[in-house]
Amino acid sequence: MSKEKKLPILVSPKGPAAYAWLAKKDTKYSKEGVYKVTLVLDRDDMDEGRVNYGKEALPGRDWVKHVLHMCKEAGASTEFSAPGCPIKDGNKMVHHETGVPKPEFANKLLIPFKSAYKPALIDTKGNELPSQIPVFSGDIVKIAMQPVARTVKGVTYMSLYLSKVMLVEKKTGGSGDVSMFGEEDGFSVSDKDASGTADDADFGDTSGVDVTSDDIDF
Repeated sequence: MSKEKKLPILVSPKGPAAYAWLAKKDTKYSKEGVYKVTLVLDRDDMDEGRVNYGKEALPGRDWVKHVLHMCKEAGASTEFSAPGCPIKDGNKMVHHETGVPKPEFANKLLIPFKSAYKPALIDTKGNELPSQIPVFSGDIVKIAMQPVARTVKGVTYMSLYLSKVMLVEKKTGGSGDVSMFGEEDGFSVSDKDASGTADDADFGDTSGVDVTSDDIDF
């Protein structure tokens, strides 16, 4: 039997989306399917992320350290790409069939997100994205996520579940409470395209965040 512990909502730095399945579920690996997207972050050029239900901003590298500190506190691995760590090392990404490295992910960090439920898709003003404006791989996004620590057969995993996706910049063809994302100038649905707003999420409250992760580096 597994044990689970939910941790405070986080909001990622903005970055390109990869492997995006947000309009419909990816059913390649399971009949039930999942909504999913992977966020790609440049190790040397990261924007700020947010912690404590989106109430506190951290520089990008400190945000990554915060995630690793959560892993450490929960007993999960803090090594990129290791079992239990939710962050992947782009330098280790290879093609499944050929084993050839993927140069597009060199010097990048990859963070995959999944959910059995369709996430809210919003613009930078909190408008719900209409169906004619999908989020594709290559678009610039921010992700609101629910961290969950789970221990299975003595191994602890830190999972980051997909909650909301903010479209910051549309790079490809094709409202809710946005305060947790911080101020962002970028993509906004025009009045004629806006079909409503995503439901406000009640994220509650929590005590202040203590980022004591000086012993974790990358």
